[in-house]
Formats: sequence, C-alpha cells, structure tokens
Amino acid sequence: MQAVTFSAFGGPEVLEIREYPIRQPGPGEVVVDVAAASINPTDIMMRSGDQAKMMTDLRPPYVAGMEFSGRVAGAGPGVGLRAGQPVIGVVNPRRPEGGAQARRTCLPAAWVAWVAAIDEKTELTAAACVPMNALTAALCLEMLDLSPGQTLLVTGGTGIVGGFAIQLAREAGLTVLANGAERDGSLLMELGAHEVLPRDAANLDGALRAACPAGINGLIDGALIGAKLSHRVRDGGGAVALRASHPIEDARLRTFVVSVGKAIQETDRIEHITAMIQRIARCLDEGILTPRLARNGVFGFRDAAKAYAMAERGGFRGRVMLTFN
Repeated sequence: MQAVTFSAFGGPEVLEIREYPIRQPGPGEVVVDVAAASINPTDIMMRSGDQAKMMTDLRPPYVAGMEFSGRVAGAGPGVGLRAGQPVIGVVNPRRPEGGAQARRTCLPAAWVAWVAAIDEKTELTAAACVPMNALTAALCLEMLDLSPGQTLLVTGGTGIVGGFAIQLAREAGLTVLANGAERDGSLLMELGAHEVLPRDAANLDGALRAACPAGINGLIDGALIGAKLSHRVRDGGGAVALRASHPIEDARLRTFVVSVGKAIQETDRIEHITAMIQRIARCLDEGILTPRLARNGVFGFRDAAKAYAMAERGGFRGRVMLTFN
C-alpha cells in the first residue's frame, strides 16, 4: 500500500512515496480505500518538526493526515459499515499506523466511532475537507450551549472552521455575526452570517457595540483576537478559543479551548462523538455544510510536495487536497 511519508523533519522536499504495510480489519475495525485527504495545519506541523515532541513514541516513516473520504474496503465483525460504502472520517496521525494520507487506512475499534457513511451522490474529494473542521465547529457550539435566538460572534469566519461554525450555528437557530474584510462580505453572507462586521479588532469592537448594545451571548474565536473582545460577551456567556496558545481569560465568562485531539482520547464519549460525526455527514449530504476546496488545490498524491508547498503559502479560502484514486 502506497503512502505519503516522511522520515526526517523539514520542508515539503522531505516527503516520499513509500510502500506502507496495511493489515486486515479485525473485530470492530474497518479498512477504508482513501479517495482524498486534506492538508491541515497539524499535518504541516508534523512534517516540519514543530510537533516532534508529540511523536517521540513513533518510529519513521511517518504518515500525516487527520481527515479523509473514501470507500469501505473491508470491515471486521461488529462494524455497521459495508464494503463499498462511501464514508468520511477523522483519524489520529500520531499513531503507529499513521494518518490518512495513504491509499488505505485501517481504523481500530475505538476509531470506527470517527467514521460515518455519506450519500452516494456526495462528491468524495470535496467531502474530505469537512469531517475534522466541522467537528471542531460542532464541539465549539456544544461548549457554548446557546439557545435559538441568542447571538454568536464568529471571528475569522472566512476560515474553514469559522465557516462551518457559521453554518452550523445558523442551522441551530442562532443569530450569527462574523467579521471579515470588505471583499469577504459576500462569502460570509453566503455562509449564513446575519451581519458582517469589520475585520480588525479596533473597528470590530465599536461595530459590535453598535450592533449588540446589550452584548453577545457567545464567541468563537477563529481569528485569535478573542482576548480583545471578550468584554462584549454578556456575564455568564461563553467564549471558545481555537488555539491553546491564545486562550480567552475572563472571569465573568465560561471559557474553553477546543481540541479535537483531546476529544479523540475521551473514550467515555465515544457514542456521543459517533452521533456528532453522523450528524456532520447528514449536514454534508443535505448541503447545510459547504465543502471548500482551494482553487487549483487538488493534487494527486504523487505531487504531495507541491500540495504541501501550496498549503504553506496560503492566501486562499479553502483546503488543499491530496487524492488517491
């Protein structure tokens, strides 16, 4: 089985295509023929060495990739998926078997909870950029626990997680505010924002005060500026940071840092996470969630170095994708 691997840390040039072992599924396990796997910031940090301290118990070659789409190649006893069924899923690349950037990936029993079937009509390449980022957005909303009609601010709404947060919040009946550059106004409205506010924190603060004089009920901080805006959240409201390096510290509020990696390890919540992934799959099938691929950002896996280089340059609104057809 071929995979995109690296044995040394560095730039995109360290990536190599290698034959990689894949085992047959045992009880409770599933093997997926990967159609596509996105390139996320975590994948880049793994390859560059920024996460080397988190990989000391692994042996090279390493395989990155946290989210994927594909078709079930085989399933062991006790798995409610059938061969050939299209699926999306999330996998931990910091495990001995590696991540999703491979022709096939095997998920053990605990990880099958992170795979959900999708409709045959759903396009697989685009679907691969949904599961992990949509799950992050769903976890944010779960932490905030807002009621229909309450007001949510999403900073960095043009980002992938921010965009999914807007769409899921709108579906949940929340009033959604988002900030962005003037050129991004139409995109934010298409995603479902009720009102678009200025991008920079200084002007955003005044615009937020004018839009919601009594304050907002919740904040999802995709732009890493939440510490400058938390005073606009009402007492007892909630604020979620997307990075531990940029926490929101406000004693008046319920504050959180979202972490899919942490959620992965919470074995007591497997059934709950399964339900969340299945709901995300339904939202994808029904068009509630809009996959966002970077323009000219779909690469065959043999061009992984070019794909990673593009992902690191940035400057686009979507995910770069590796395909494994």
